Amino acid sequence: MTPTGALLRATLLLLGAVLGVTLAARHLSPLPDLVLVVVASAALRAGPRAGLLTGLVGGWLLDLLPPGSAVLGTQALLYAVCGLAVGALRRPGPVSVVWVVLVVAGAASGLEVVRGALALAQGVPVDVVSSALRMLATATAGLVVVPLVSAVERRSERRRFA
Repeated sequence: MTPTGALLRATLLLLGAVLGVTLAARHLSPLPDLVLVVVASAALRAGPRAGLLTGLVGGWLLDLLPPGSAVLGTQALLYAVCGLAVGALRRPGPVSVVWVVLVVAGAASGLEVVRGALALAQGVPVDVVSSALRMLATATAGLVVVPLVSAVERRSERRRFA
């Protein structure tokens, strides 16, 4: 990973986390999980290790930003596992947009299932329709954001090595 790519991912993670928390405080829904989209973008571009590290940083951001999580590190662990799993599905060479949407939707649905299970374990009711809409919004955001971030990273790599 180039320093420019790492800086781009860190900026996008911070932007996605702050934007998500800010819009959630205004009770707008369904909101896409922009942090997961950035994690998936890193994992599909650079593999499981980059997905794991990006997911860990993105999850820590969500753990630390208000309202945070009940147990510090829960989000970091969830996003790190999602990044690792998405990175394992990485395909070399050009990738179809359909594949990107399917992978992001799969990661979003896995994340929502685990979040729902954690909420039920704590006795908090789960809104299945809201979770499904959030998964759909995340997959749609992945359709736009993942190719855009990949193109910017490719361009920065070409400029660095040219």
